[in-house]
Amino acid sequence: MLGFFAWFTFSLLLASFLEWFIHKYFMHTTLWLPVAVERHAVKHHAERRAPGKFIAAEDELEEYHLFETSAMPMVWMLHFPVFGLVYLGWGPWASFGCALGTALYMVAYEMLHWSIHCPDKFWFRNSAWFRFLSEHHRRHHHRSRINYNVVLPLADLVLGTLSFEPVQPEPERKFQEVS
Repeated sequence: MLGFFAWFTFSLLLASFLEWFIHKYFMHTTLWLPVAVERHAVKHHAERRAPGKFIAAEDELEEYHLFETSAMPMVWMLHFPVFGLVYLGWGPWASFGCALGTALYMVAYEMLHWSIHCPDKFWFRNSAWFRFLSEHHRRHHHRSRINYNVVLPLADLVLGTLSFEPVQPEPERKFQEVS
């Protein structure tokens, strides 16, 4: 069982570096997947950079869906050889911990990124951690060479892309209440 917790924790920490690498080199560099750069760095950043546009307006939500075009299940399945190696070296609990930690991080990425840009008033919107991550991500939209992490900015810290440089405040927005 110790292997489960060790690999679960390790996979969460490693996922921060994988998120950073994928975001920087696949979503902001045309070298690998130009379509990803077009969708993310060009379209998404352009839509969510202007003052008052970081959070989607109510009429934009028809096009803004959770997990709509996510490649995360495919990215998670690419980890199967890693899960197999962990299984062979440390056993089934370790492999399960690694797979679960990786999946949890990917779901957290999708949920957080969507929640950051969605106008609904979620119960966690006013939590200190969510406000920190939202502002961290907003800085990325203003300067795309910083703050690549959305979930856990560990890789930003270690790799020197963590920035607290202020950007102009986002205009106040009214959120609809959760019922």
